Amino acid sequence: MLQFGARALIALAGMLCLVPPLSAQQNTGVITLVVGNAAGGIVDVTSRLYADVLSRNLGRSVVVENRPAGGGAAAAMGVKTSTPDGRTLLVYPGTQLASLPALQQVAYDPVKDFEPVAMLFDLLNFVAVPPDSPANTLPQLLDYGKKNPKGLTVGSAGFGSPAHFNSVILSLDNAMPITMVQYRGSFPMMADMVTSRIDLAMISYIVAQPFIPERKIKILAQDGATRWSGMPGVSTMLEYGQLKKKASGWFAVSAPAGTPKAIVDRLNNEFFKASQDPQLAARLQESGVLTKTTTPEELRELIKTEVEIVGPLVKSLGMAPN
Repeated sequence: MLQFGARALIALAGMLCLVPPLSAQQNTGVITLVVGNAAGGIVDVTSRLYADVLSRNLGRSVVVENRPAGGGAAAAMGVKTSTPDGRTLLVYPGTQLASLPALQQVAYDPVKDFEPVAMLFDLLNFVAVPPDSPANTLPQLLDYGKKNPKGLTVGSAGFGSPAHFNSVILSLDNAMPITMVQYRGSFPMMADMVTSRIDLAMISYIVAQPFIPERKIKILAQDGATRWSGMPGVSTMLEYGQLKKKASGWFAVSAPAGTPKAIVDRLNNEFFKASQDPQLAARLQESGVLTKTTTPEELRELIKTEVEIVGPLVKSLGMAPN
């Protein structure tokens, strides 16, 4: 099994060669994948893996640019206002793109201001707690949280992300108070996790893996529909009767509104080809990332559905940036 340790993440971050536009008239230039999350997290690492394969396939440079400000709003705005020529693309979790307009004042519409290109993958998240946590199972953690007058302090490395939403849903489903702490990236959050400054976080395997061998964290459950082959001993949330309804975990790529259909279709084809790359598929599967592809039209409908679901959910949960 592939192991993503700290050195591997650094190597991945430096591994990219980058790519140009897809118009018939332009054969040079760089394609930029804009990510609304800090370096080192799941969106960043997987974007770099895709970029590497795209670079090889296209014979051009593809680069990842991190813009974590505003919980992902800065990244979305940067792509919205860029030239619609296929050179600047947004990689995002569906919940984040759809939820930000309901969470805060943003100058973009998740449906009207972007041309959907393709879904990339679904993500598994794991419930992690500090090594000295009194809980060794998810029921023990929930019981501890309900008995603690202050509840649990929960870390989130991506505002409006599936992990953020599902942490809030878990607390409400169990009438368990939580204090949500937002971080600009996984690295500062995990620093607080291993020193017990937070009680819980939902994290990807890529983030969790460097801490597992030395038992610097404990993994209590994962949010997939079935047990993951990479950690078959870890129960699903559903096995404990939790997160029967949860925020979706899909991630996708979109271009600015007005990008010509020919470019969007070419991009969709290139991302589909990249997802079929055996090495990429193996790396993602072994990291708890499940490749999934769509047409641009299918993704557009998914985004519309996400907006319809997430907006009311945000209001019912009383979520707000902090």
